[in-house]
Amino acid sequence: MRLRHAAAAAVAAAALIFTTATSASATHADGGSVVDPTRGAAAWFKHDGDVFWSMDTKADGHSAVTRVYVPSVGIADNLWNPDGNGAARYKSYGSTIPEGTVVYYQACIGEHGTYTILQCTPGWGKAFA
Repeated sequence: MRLRHAAAAAVAAAALIFTTATSASATHADGGSVVDPTRGAAAWFKHDGDVFWSMDTKADGHSAVTRVYVPSVGIADNLWNPDGNGAARYKSYGSTIPEGTVVYYQACIGEHGTYTILQCTPGWGKAFA
């Protein structure tokens, strides 16, 4: 009976260590891509330098736009990419965003000349600075 309790305790301890390690590393992980092939835009975030990216993925005359939202520090920004299909642009926020801060980003298309956003992906990407 004691052997079963010892084994259960070891499994529980291992699970706790694994969960803690995963949570700690996830706080500094790069975010995944938010891609909308129908609209022709992609957005992603890189932790090192707090860099947001915007990529145009469709030759349709529209610009790609990455909507950046970091509510805890008051950032609501649009990263415009009018460079055409296959082109990517980035913006680094550097030390403006404190470590561990939650950041959100969305891929959109728009008209660069009037800075009008036409459509965005229904969901937002999420990462940690």
